[in-house]
Amino acid sequence: MGLKWQYLFLAVILSATILAAGCTDEEPQSTVQTVSAPVVSGQVLYVVGDVTGDGIPRGTIDTITITVGLAPGEPPVNMEEISIVYADAIRTETLIPVEGFHGNPPQGTWGILGVNGELGGSNNRLEYEEQFVIRINPKAPLVPRQLITVIIKPPEGSSLTIRRISPPTIIKENNILSPV
Repeated sequence: MGLKWQYLFLAVILSATILAAGCTDEEPQSTVQTVSAPVVSGQVLYVVGDVTGDGIPRGTIDTITITVGLAPGEPPVNMEEISIVYADAIRTETLIPVEGFHGNPPQGTWGILGVNGELGGSNNRLEYEEQFVIRINPKAPLVPRQLITVIIKPPEGSSLTIRRISPPTIIKENNILSPV
């Protein structure tokens, strides 16, 4: 009896997340850079390229790497003020940044691995035409064919919601997480 309620609760949470993120009547904006998903009006960040994971061959994925860019016409975003939430079929967790915001994150944290097209001096501010490479390390690893949701919330504007499925066979590096 208790197990049925867990599945029902999970189905309700996933359905609510999908409906909340997909309910918009606005047209996608065009972008200058390669975008994995359209940028909708009010959205500040967007995904650039593939979302990848690194882990144990034929095992699990431990870390997920996401490159984000700034939507055209949006003001710079201080990456020190974003929040990142990870959710899978069992858990939801808010990840905390690594100390100094840069570096490979331990479990339960996120970090900036690098900046593509960096303008000016080194800082934690995402400006137009820059791309921040972010790595997250959730407390529980991903198994093959697992659905996940990563939400990146800037201080202002709409959140970036990323839904992906891990591959059926996991390799050591650069496992491409497929869009849903």
